Amino acid sequence: MTDVALENLTLSRWMASTSSMDVLTLGELILPGAHNSGVDKKATYAAPGVAHWVACQNNSFYDQLRNGARALDARVEYDVDPRGVGTFWFQHNGVKSSRSLENLVMQLIRFLEENPDEFVLVDFHELNSGNTAFDHQEFNRFLLTHLGPRIIPYSNRYLSLGQLKEVSGVQRVWLAAQQHPDLYHAWFQPKIAHLWSGIGDTSIKELEAHIDRVMQRPPTGSNPWSLSATSYTIALGPVNIKEQLNQWFDPGTGHWALNCSVINADFFEDSRLVINCRTANLIKSRQRPK
Repeated sequence: MTDVALENLTLSRWMASTSSMDVLTLGELILPGAHNSGVDKKATYAAPGVAHWVACQNNSFYDQLRNGARALDARVEYDVDPRGVGTFWFQHNGVKSSRSLENLVMQLIRFLEENPDEFVLVDFHELNSGNTAFDHQEFNRFLLTHLGPRIIPYSNRYLSLGQLKEVSGVQRVWLAAQQHPDLYHAWFQPKIAHLWSGIGDTSIKELEAHIDRVMQRPPTGSNPWSLSATSYTIALGPVNIKEQLNQWFDPGTGHWALNCSVINADFFEDSRLVINCRTANLIKSRQRPK
């Protein structure tokens, strides 16, 4: 199979349509990421008028995947209702959305059934206690029960995409989370390091300076890492920086994309981030020693 021309590319299967990438391992990929993927404009929130302040994406998990995101930044809170029913909800700085872990799993399975040769990194960046302690045991049981054979085991983490396809027709999900005794280590990869500016209300100028610092000495190694390419204002919340994403991560004019692992962005599909990551992976695969 040859690489599909850009003008014929379908974003929902951009990885499968880019066969040159099959020589790369998961740790070598350059992935477009959806920052705070469970907090989107189409979700509902208990507190009125907070969507503009907390929502970091336009659409649900399924649409994020169909639009090309391949790394989902997942921040989860565990709550138990008065009936004693526990639920894992997605949240942003403690503000819960109507998206639950069940929503994520169902939509991820639907997407992979439609696009069986796409690979998805689910980066559980936060596992927080809500009105009770986080239930790691139930979290572990739920994911292994429902994703089971779709999970890429730790023992296969160094395989290339092509090798993973040969090993299994369904192992397509990389789960990453902070190590815990109740999380089965054979199925959970190490926590993904997030490199962000450290400034809560990061301006575009401050963000560019932060990325420039990271790019001077980007992380190395086999484990993915996440570059926070996000800007925020106290008054308006997450900022849509599509023009900057297009410029900064264009592999045709600069090196930033080629030095990245996960580019974690808000409202990613408004930009050319997916296309730029695909182009960077093509370049990287051609530069890889035979």
